[in-house]
Amino acid sequence: MIKFPSIEQFRNVIREVHLNHDYQGKDEEGNPVYRHQSPYPTINFTGTVKIHGTNAGIAKYKNGHIEYQSRENVLSLTKDNAQFFLNMNAKNLDFLFDGIEFNEHIAIFGEWCGQSIQKGVAVSELQKMFVIFACKVDGEWIDFIKSDPNQRIYNINDFKKYEVEIDFNNPELVQNHLGELTLEVEQECPVGKHFGVSGTGEGIVWKANYNGRYYIFKTKGEKHSASKVKTLASVNVDEINSINEFVDYVLTESRLNQGIDKLREVGKEVSQKSTGDYLRWIVNDVLKEEQDTIIENQLDPKKLNSAISNKARLWFLNNFWYDPFIQYSSQPIKTPPRLHQV
Repeated sequence: MIKFPSIEQFRNVIREVHLNHDYQGKDEEGNPVYRHQSPYPTINFTGTVKIHGTNAGIAKYKNGHIEYQSRENVLSLTKDNAQFFLNMNAKNLDFLFDGIEFNEHIAIFGEWCGQSIQKGVAVSELQKMFVIFACKVDGEWIDFIKSDPNQRIYNINDFKKYEVEIDFNNPELVQNHLGELTLEVEQECPVGKHFGVSGTGEGIVWKANYNGRYYIFKTKGEKHSASKVKTLASVNVDEINSINEFVDYVLTESRLNQGIDKLREVGKEVSQKSTGDYLRWIVNDVLKEEQDTIIENQLDPKKLNSAISNKARLWFLNNFWYDPFIQYSSQPIKTPPRLHQV
């Protein structure tokens, strides 16, 4: 069977975008090399309604064989999932595959939803339907817009959609907006409303294709938090901006270079191996020397610690990643440090 991958949370996509951006290839020993050399991208994500049903798929192979599946199993008449196999076999599905060329297989994924499948949401009051949300051809995701309402086969793009722009240098700044949109769906499911039923929705699935990579994450309302998916915490945008401004203010070229001198003083190698020692000195020096400013502006030391470490780490690794055994001059580095929002 061809499985649909788990949909991750926002924090997982942040990490994935950062790693993909910083990946520089492999070293002579075959180990991955990461180096942050430029600002992270800003990516446009499209959100579609996350329907509370059960994951289902239809796969067609090059020999013409068609399989019906749940998230984990190939289905049959005696091993069905909410009667998905039974219902789909009674439909003409040729239109789903018409015009799509493939060598090995094509898999169409969606949510099988409606009466008796789930409870407590608007779509559970509707007649059963299959809502397609993704299509994979020979291992590659493609845009897929086919539907047939007469057979109660829909496409998630038939319903309300959302757009957000996420700056991955400061991704937390979009959290409040994501939370507001998710709450809107939870309070009134757009899919249920489309069919004249008012009631609770589950959340939103966010997707983006960027530089040949497919990013996807979900945001869910608190009524569905029992599914072990944490809801997005709201953030204080003013506080984040204040912290970023403070970090820009304190991470001067002089302080960053002073941290290099401190490594030498204690006999530490000036290379990525000493990153932890370098960051500890930088953070402690800022907290000690700037205590009055921190107190006056009521800045959270834990959040400062993280923001300072992130920026100082980028500067350190940018300057000392590839030459771990070089004996650097004690003179300050002439090139202005590259400090990026993270």
